Amino acid sequence: MKTVGYIRVSSEGQNIARQKKSLKEAGCTDFYIEKLSGASMERPELHRMLDELEEGDMVVIHEMSRLSRSTKDLLTIVEIIQSKGAGLKSITDKWLDLTDDNPMSELLFTIFSGLAQFERKMIKQRQKEGIEIAKTEGKFKGRKTKLVEGGKEEQRMKAIIEAYRQGKSINDIRTTFKVGTGTIYRLLEREGIK
Repeated sequence: MKTVGYIRVSSEGQNIARQKKSLKEAGCTDFYIEKLSGASMERPELHRMLDELEEGDMVVIHEMSRLSRSTKDLLTIVEIIQSKGAGLKSITDKWLDLTDDNPMSELLFTIFSGLAQFERKMIKQRQKEGIEIAKTEGKFKGRKTKLVEGGKEEQRMKAIIEAYRQGKSINDIRTTFKVGTGTIYRLLEREGIK
């Protein structure tokens, strides 16, 4: 029987310290750390955790949204955890305690996971509406490319292009230069390479 912690942030640049601290305090000894969006089930550490779970294990999360942003996916993940004979607890969502066969806990989980997905969709809708208004007013310019011409950044851009021409993969370039995939593709497109 082990207590494992699942930690997820949406991107490489985000800090996991707050989640890890609270999970350690909750008794977690093993951690599965993901730096990917919770909107998709394509998360290697999540799958590894689910594969390695054994009967009597406890999965602890900082909050429900760390496990998934989709109601359907949340229900699927919980079903897998329970089918393995393991439990699930949340640090901040005190009501989320699926350690025993309690129908009330399962009902609350289903309701709140639906509300979390609803909240996410409302945020995206408001963001989309705001962007449309900004576009009509000529204020929206899109995401800024992190690489700009001039000085060190221009040297960096040339190094990225050269690395690509030498056959380095996009993933290698992304890791080496600490730049997003989209930025690399925009740079290559601007140079007429891709």
